[in-house]
Amino acid sequence: MLGRQWCDLSGLVALVTGAGGGAQGGLGAQIALALAQAGAQVAVNDLDAGAAEATAAEIRKHGLVAEAFPADVADSQQADQLVARVIARFGKLDILVNKAEYHSRAYRPDEIPLEEWKRSVAVNVHAPFYLSRAAVRDMRKRKYGRIINVSSIAAIRTSVLHGVPYVTTKEALYGFTRHLATEVAQHGITVNAILPGFVVTPKLAAQWPEERIQKLGPTIPALRAGTPEEIASLVVYLASPEAGYLTGAAIPIDGAVSIVPGGRMDPENSFV
Repeated sequence: MLGRQWCDLSGLVALVTGAGGGAQGGLGAQIALALAQAGAQVAVNDLDAGAAEATAAEIRKHGLVAEAFPADVADSQQADQLVARVIARFGKLDILVNKAEYHSRAYRPDEIPLEEWKRSVAVNVHAPFYLSRAAVRDMRKRKYGRIINVSSIAAIRTSVLHGVPYVTTKEALYGFTRHLATEVAQHGITVNAILPGFVVTPKLAAQWPEERIQKLGPTIPALRAGTPEEIASLVVYLASPEAGYLTGAAIPIDGAVSIVPGGRMDPENSFV
């Protein structure tokens, strides 16, 4: 590796789903920007075409390569077409980051609307499957690929903020990650999941009162929330050639929240 910059993604093509919003967007947008800064050409996906273009434009402002690819990734046909469009535009797909997610409300289990359950499963489980299936077809030909699924520490704990559909689907994504990794490892493709805890993105900061965010600090062993840059840095590493022997992992990145004994936090101090 002498003479090569650490985690250099130059020459690689990445697709990040749920990455709309630009500089004021959520974690998907921050991940897309970090991958571009590391040298990748980035396909920015979001259900909202304007939001996807906002992130792509923000990346291009820095002299980097990005293009918007709006689509509903929970639709199998649109997911297949999305991957095909990215490959047609950039010639290949090296990195897939499944960030698109649906946040259900924390209904009582006996009161969850069926449509909330179905949409949670469609976006949080079906979409990563559809996209990974399509991406693997291309990655396998070239004996290289990185699939990174954004789950949550809710997958290994619980969530009072998003409820049963969210926790169930995020744990399913964790299981999908582990098994898919065993199926594609021989082709030079890694599959990993990250499990973020409470992260203050520009989007969240605009939605939550500052006092609510500040109250969360003492509930986290690290005594603070995570930053988008910290999460994105882990994604960049997992997307890099240096991470070639790391696969099938589900990595908590949560300030040690997931290893603290106990169950739910108080609803006023929820961090997942």
